[in-house]
Amino acid sequence: MPEWSAVAADTKVETPEGSMTIRAVAGQAIAVLTKAADGTHRFRLMKDVEKIADQQPVLRITLDNGSSFRVGPQQIVFAHGMVETRAADIAPGVAVESAFHFPAGHQYRNAAGTLQTSTGAWRVTAVEAAGTADVYRLHVNQTGMFFVSAGVLCKADGN
Repeated sequence: MPEWSAVAADTKVETPEGSMTIRAVAGQAIAVLTKAADGTHRFRLMKDVEKIADQQPVLRITLDNGSSFRVGPQQIVFAHGMVETRAADIAPGVAVESAFHFPAGHQYRNAAGTLQTSTGAWRVTAVEAAGTADVYRLHVNQTGMFFVSAGVLCKADGN
Protein backbone atom coordinates (compact mmCIF):
# COMPACT_ATOMS: atom_id res chain seq x y z
CA MET A 1 0.00 0.00 0.00
CA PRO A 2 1.33 3.48 -0.80
CA GLU A 3 2.46 5.62 2.13
CA TRP A 4 -0.25 8.24 1.72
CA SER A 5 -3.83 8.57 2.83
CA ALA A 6 -6.24 6.55 0.73
CA VAL A 7 -10.03 6.44 0.60
CA ALA A 8 -11.75 3.54 -1.22
CA ALA A 9 -13.64 4.47 -4.39
CA ASP A 10 -16.98 3.37 -2.91
CA THR A 11 -16.60 5.28 0.37
CA LYS A 12 -19.12 8.09 0.63
CA VAL A 13 -18.58 11.64 1.88
CA GLU A 14 -21.21 14.12 3.04
CA THR A 15 -21.93 16.96 0.60
CA PRO A 16 -24.74 19.56 0.44
CA GLU A 17 -26.27 17.36 -2.30
CA GLY A 18 -26.23 14.29 -0.02
CA SER A 19 -23.86 11.35 0.26
CA MET A 20 -21.57 10.88 -2.74
CA THR A 21 -18.89 8.28 -3.45
CA ILE A 22 -15.32 9.44 -3.78
CA ARG A 23 -15.25 7.89 -7.26
CA ALA A 24 -18.19 10.09 -8.33
CA VAL A 25 -16.49 13.34 -7.29
CA ALA A 26 -13.04 12.63 -8.74
CA GLY A 27 -11.73 15.56 -10.73
CA GLN A 28 -14.28 17.95 -9.24
CA ALA A 29 -14.22 20.62 -6.59
CA ILE A 30 -17.24 20.11 -4.34
CA ALA A 31 -18.29 21.11 -0.83
CA VAL A 32 -17.82 18.46 1.88
CA LEU A 33 -18.78 18.36 5.55
CA THR A 34 -15.84 19.13 7.84
CA LYS A 35 -15.05 20.30 11.36
CA ALA A 36 -13.84 23.86 11.91
CA ALA A 37 -11.23 24.85 14.50
CA ASP A 38 -14.01 26.02 16.85
CA GLY A 39 -15.62 22.55 16.74
CA THR A 40 -18.57 23.50 14.54
CA HIS A 41 -19.46 21.49 11.48
CA ARG A 42 -19.31 23.36 8.18
CA PHE A 43 -19.01 22.72 4.48
CA ARG A 44 -15.66 23.52 2.87
CA LEU A 45 -14.31 22.96 -0.63
CA MET A 46 -12.94 19.49 -1.31
CA LYS A 47 -10.62 19.55 -4.30
CA ASP A 48 -7.89 17.61 -6.06
CA VAL A 49 -9.84 14.36 -5.67
CA GLU A 50 -7.75 11.92 -7.65
CA LYS A 51 -7.24 8.20 -7.98
CA ILE A 52 -3.79 7.36 -6.71
CA ALA A 53 -3.71 3.58 -7.14
CA ASP A 54 -5.67 0.70 -8.61
CA GLN A 55 -6.91 -2.20 -6.49
CA GLN A 56 -5.06 -1.71 -3.22
CA PRO A 57 -5.83 -3.56 0.05
CA VAL A 58 -8.40 -1.70 2.16
CA LEU A 59 -9.93 -2.03 5.61
CA ARG A 60 -13.58 -1.87 6.61
CA ILE A 61 -14.21 0.05 9.83
CA THR A 62 -17.58 -0.74 11.39
CA LEU A 63 -19.19 1.40 14.09
CA ASP A 64 -21.61 0.65 16.90
CA ASN A 65 -24.33 2.51 14.96
CA GLY A 66 -24.08 -0.16 12.23
CA SER A 67 -22.39 2.10 9.66
CA SER A 68 -19.10 1.22 8.00
CA PHE A 69 -16.63 2.63 5.50
CA ARG A 70 -13.53 1.45 3.63
CA VAL A 71 -10.13 3.14 3.64
CA GLY A 72 -6.50 2.26 3.13
CA PRO A 73 -4.51 1.19 6.21
CA GLN A 74 -2.57 4.51 6.20
CA GLN A 75 -5.69 6.73 6.16
CA ILE A 76 -5.80 8.96 9.24
CA VAL A 77 -9.04 8.66 11.21
CA PHE A 78 -9.59 10.92 14.21
CA ALA A 79 -10.17 9.10 17.48
CA HIS A 80 -12.27 10.97 20.06
CA GLY A 81 -10.39 14.02 21.29
CA MET A 82 -8.97 14.70 17.79
CA VAL A 83 -6.27 12.04 18.13
CA GLU A 84 -4.81 11.19 14.70
CA THR A 85 -4.84 7.41 14.28
CA ARG A 86 -3.94 5.29 11.24
CA ALA A 87 -6.85 3.08 10.19
CA ALA A 88 -4.62 0.01 10.63
CA ASP A 89 -4.05 0.98 14.28
CA ILE A 90 -7.69 1.43 15.28
CA ALA A 91 -9.08 -1.31 17.50
CA PRO A 92 -12.61 -2.28 18.49
CA GLY A 93 -13.82 -0.13 21.37
CA VAL A 94 -12.04 3.04 20.22
CA ALA A 95 -14.32 6.09 20.18
CA VAL A 96 -14.02 8.18 17.02
CA GLU A 97 -14.75 11.83 16.25
CA SER A 98 -18.25 11.70 14.85
CA ALA A 99 -20.63 14.11 13.20
CA PHE A 100 -23.92 12.51 14.13
CA HIS A 101 -24.42 11.45 17.75
CA PHE A 102 -26.23 12.43 20.92
CA PRO A 103 -24.32 14.68 23.35
CA ALA A 104 -22.36 12.85 26.05
CA GLY A 105 -24.61 11.87 28.94
CA HIS A 106 -27.87 12.01 26.94
CA GLN A 107 -30.10 8.98 27.53
CA TYR A 108 -31.93 7.51 24.57
CA ARG A 109 -33.54 4.26 23.44
CA ASN A 110 -31.78 2.35 20.69
CA ALA A 111 -33.58 0.51 17.86
CA ALA A 112 -34.06 -2.53 20.15
CA GLY A 113 -35.75 -0.32 22.78
CA THR A 114 -32.89 -0.58 25.27
CA LEU A 115 -32.07 2.55 27.27
CA GLN A 116 -28.52 3.76 26.59
CA THR A 117 -26.40 6.70 27.67
CA SER A 118 -24.47 8.46 24.92
CA THR A 119 -20.70 8.75 25.17
CA GLY A 120 -20.78 11.64 22.69
CA ALA A 121 -19.06 9.57 20.00
CA TRP A 122 -19.43 6.38 17.98
CA ARG A 123 -17.28 3.41 18.90
CA VAL A 124 -15.53 1.07 16.51
CA THR A 125 -16.88 -2.48 16.68
CA ALA A 126 -14.68 -4.06 13.99
CA VAL A 127 -11.70 -3.37 11.76
CA GLU A 128 -11.19 -6.02 9.13
CA ALA A 129 -9.59 -6.63 5.76
CA ALA A 130 -12.13 -5.69 3.09
CA GLY A 131 -10.58 -6.82 -0.17
CA THR A 132 -9.14 -4.35 -2.62
CA ALA A 133 -10.35 -1.10 -4.15
CA ASP A 134 -9.18 1.76 -6.28
CA VAL A 135 -8.03 4.39 -3.80
CA TYR A 136 -8.25 8.17 -3.90
CA ARG A 137 -6.72 11.12 -2.11
CA LEU A 138 -8.18 14.60 -1.69
CA HIS A 139 -7.64 18.02 -0.14
CA VAL A 140 -10.09 20.11 1.89
CA ASN A 141 -9.69 23.89 2.11
CA GLN A 142 -9.13 25.51 5.51
CA THR A 143 -9.64 22.44 7.72
CA GLY A 144 -7.80 19.58 6.00
CA MET A 145 -10.47 17.17 7.28
CA PHE A 146 -13.67 15.57 6.00
CA PHE A 147 -16.51 13.42 7.27
CA VAL A 148 -17.25 10.13 5.57
CA SER A 149 -20.99 9.42 5.40
CA ALA A 150 -20.66 6.97 8.27
CA GLY A 151 -20.11 10.13 10.31
CA VAL A 152 -16.40 9.70 11.07
CA LEU A 153 -13.86 12.51 10.74
CA CYS A 154 -10.82 11.72 8.55
CA LYS A 155 -7.73 13.68 7.58
CA ALA A 156 -7.36 14.84 3.99
CA ASP A 157 -4.10 14.20 2.14
CA GLY A 158 -1.42 16.86 2.30
CA ASN A 159 -2.98 18.83 5.14
